[in-house]
Amino acid sequence: MSKYFNKILYMETYSTSQIEVLTGISAHKLRIWERRYSFLKPERTETNIRFYSPYQLTKLLNVSVGTVRKAIDVLENSKILYRHHGKGTYISDYGFDNSIFNFFSYGNQTGSSIRIYKTTPIRKKIAATSDTAFQLGINQGDEVVYLERRGYIDKKSPIIIEKSWWVGGVVEGLQQPNLHIPDLLYALIYKKFDTQITSSQEVLTAGIADKETAEILHIKKGDPVVILNRHSYAKDKGLVEFRITTGRADMFSYTTTIGNPEI
Repeated sequence: MSKYFNKILYMETYSTSQIEVLTGISAHKLRIWERRYSFLKPERTETNIRFYSPYQLTKLLNVSVGTVRKAIDVLENSKILYRHHGKGTYISDYGFDNSIFNFFSYGNQTGSSIRIYKTTPIRKKIAATSDTAFQLGINQGDEVVYLERRGYIDKKSPIIIEKSWWVGGVVEGLQQPNLHIPDLLYALIYKKFDTQITSSQEVLTAGIADKETAEILHIKKGDPVVILNRHSYAKDKGLVEFRITTGRADMFSYTTTIGNPEI
C-alpha cells in the first residue's frame, strides 16, 4: 500500500458511536467480532478509547474507500456530518441550523447549492452598545458575547460575513479561544449551554459593500450585497441572539416551493 493511499485512509477517525450510526452495527457486536474472529483491530487513544479508520469502515460496509469518502462528503454537504480539522468527523444535531436557509442559499453558475465552510476569527465579550441593547432587549452596557464568522467556498474563497451578538449570561464561555465552534453553531449552543433555539425572525434586504466588507469578500466597494438580519429565540429564555449576515450578491439564489408538489 502506497504512502499516498495510507495518507488518504487515515485522514479521519471514527468513534465507536459514530461507527454504530454509520453502519448499524452495535458496539456489543463489534467487540464480539474483534475478540472471537479478529475481524477488526481498532486503534486506541492514550486514554484507551477505541477509534476506527476509514479503511476499517470500508471493511464493515464492504465497499471501496472512494465510495465511503463520497458518501461522507454528501453527508457533510447535507450538514448531517461535520469535520473538525485535525480531530475527525462528527455527527451533527440535524435540526434548526439545517432548516434556517430553506428559502435561499448560495450556489454556482448552474444554480446548484455549494458547501460553505465557516471560521470564527473574532470572539469576545463586550459591553452592549445602545443599538445592540435595543436589538436584544437588554440594557446598554450589559455583557454580550460577540462572534464574527466568515463563510468560505472551497475553504478559501470568502462569501459571507456573519456578525452575531449573544446575551452574555446565556452563553457564558462561548468567547473562549479553545472552544471549537462548528459550522452548526446552534447545535453547540444547545449542547454546551443548554439553550435550544426554537424560532427566529428574519429580514432580508439588499445593500452595497463598504470598504471593510469589500476587502473581506474580495469584491469592490459599492458592489451589491445581500443582508440578512435575524433575531433568534430560545426555549424558556426568549430573545438570545441578534445576527447580521452579509453576503456576496453574485452567488446568491432564492428558491421556494408553494403548495405540495406531490398532489
